[in-house]
Amino acid sequence: MTRFKTILVTTDLSDTSRFAIPPALDLARCFGARLVVVYVVEDQLPAYMDEFTAVPIDTILETQTQRAKESLDRFVGDAFPEEVAVDPVVVHGVAHLEIVRVAAERGADLIVMATHGRGFVSHALFGSTTERVVRKAPCPVLTIREERETASDGSRPGSGDAGPA
Repeated sequence: MTRFKTILVTTDLSDTSRFAIPPALDLARCFGARLVVVYVVEDQLPAYMDEFTAVPIDTILETQTQRAKESLDRFVGDAFPEEVAVDPVVVHGVAHLEIVRVAAERGADLIVMATHGRGFVSHALFGSTTERVVRKAPCPVLTIREERETASDGSRPGSGDAGPA
């Protein structure tokens, strides 16, 4: 049986990303694993911004990182009980590349991440961070789908099951 010592959990601080927390906590408790919670600050500043602002880009990125660390610390404090070892990590870059890099760097045995379930057009145009992580990860990836409402007959809306006729 695989023994998970380090479990990496991804978050973008959204409500959807919180769906990855319960399974990650269960696995951490079961295996006595340490959790590494990763938040990626994606660089969305235009390349030419340095020429048009009085504030140096480094200062903007430093402020962004500090705010992200504060937000992640609050997220971790709210979402994770104290009895589980949690290491919050904030990095800059392209989300899937940074998640894979941190997983390799920290020796993660498993990555747990929620899927956002974007629509077909959005997925076709932009792809999926989760999909890219699954393809490049140095370890297994557990993906957690967003919970959906269940109809009174037990079927899920839009699941293709029309229910009783």
